[in-house]
Amino acid sequence: MKRWAVIGPTGAGKSAVTAMLAARGAVVLDGDRLGHVVLDRPEVVAAVAGRFGSACVVDGRVDREALGRVVFANPGALAALDEITHGPLCELMEHELAALDGSGTALAVLEAAVYFRLPAPPRMDLVVAVLADPRTRALRLAARTGLNPEAALARVRALSHLAPDWARADLTIHNDGGPEELAAAVDRLWSAHAP
Repeated sequence: MKRWAVIGPTGAGKSAVTAMLAARGAVVLDGDRLGHVVLDRPEVVAAVAGRFGSACVVDGRVDREALGRVVFANPGALAALDEITHGPLCELMEHELAALDGSGTALAVLEAAVYFRLPAPPRMDLVVAVLADPRTRALRLAARTGLNPEAALARVRALSHLAPDWARADLTIHNDGGPEELAAAVDRLWSAHAP
């Protein structure tokens, strides 16, 4: 089984790319969904409450919106959250990929924005970065989440320090155009690298 990671900043189009790959037969693992699974673990909930305060936990679960307001406004807080969650997230990712290995799956695609920030990222055969202009990303994020444009742009800017990580990818898809251009880029990716 081949393993690909699709990385990049919020609003760049990672999910659109992975959906196109899934339509071609890849099995996609959503790193955000796995991150939510990790945030639901009791030991992680306790660590988040201890580090960020009880206002970030409601009814025994992490309030992701409240936590987001804290960590996206403060790089130190974001780093602290990463310390709490990234170890368990790596273990869960590897467990999910191992479960697919030997199942007849030809290509597993892990959508993971911060793949290179993980302390023990799962082995990949190809890492693809999906990038777009920051203002374009902010508009997409605002449309998808309902954030006001200023808050969306602040979230986009909060991740700008990760640009060197995205530059480490094996190849890059620039997604500043329309859906047809993105589909053509995914076609080229599939033709050149699919199993």
